[in-house]
Amino acid sequence: FNLFGGDSDDSNNGPSNIKPTVPGAKGPTNQVVRKVNGMKHRRLGGTDIMVSELGLGTQRWVSSDFNAPNEDDCFRFMDYAILENGVNLLDTAEQYPIPSDDRTTNEGDVERVIGKWMKDRKVSRDKIVISTKITGGRNVNPKNIIEDCEGS
Repeated sequence: FNLFGGDSDDSNNGPSNIKPTVPGAKGPTNQVVRKVNGMKHRRLGGTDIMVSELGLGTQRWVSSDFNAPNEDDCFRFMDYAILENGVNLLDTAEQYPIPSDDRTTNEGDVERVIGKWMKDRKVSRDKIVISTKITGGRNVNPKNIIEDCEGS
């Protein structure tokens, strides 16, 4: 099975006739660049950023929900996905976890758990791709987008 179509052969880098269309692009989008512990990593756009075919979502981690995974569970998730199986893409947001009750959990706790795991496991920042997003509404303006992404 190949998530992006075609056969599952490792040589499937997408159609060979696709060329970078962005000036300065490093290569064709979606190109399989490497395989890490069995997980294919593909080029994101024409950039030099490589992302695993699967990512790890974090929305409910350490939340105030009754069945939310605690910090130890989240460490095990990252150990399994990232260290053992080649996932390098983590999806988070400034407001995670959801729900947060401001008593036992606060917005930003998921990012703190990820940072703590990276420090504890000695995983350098360049080994993980962290996708983030900001809360909508009037908060969405160029200044806040930059501040919130840099603060993530």
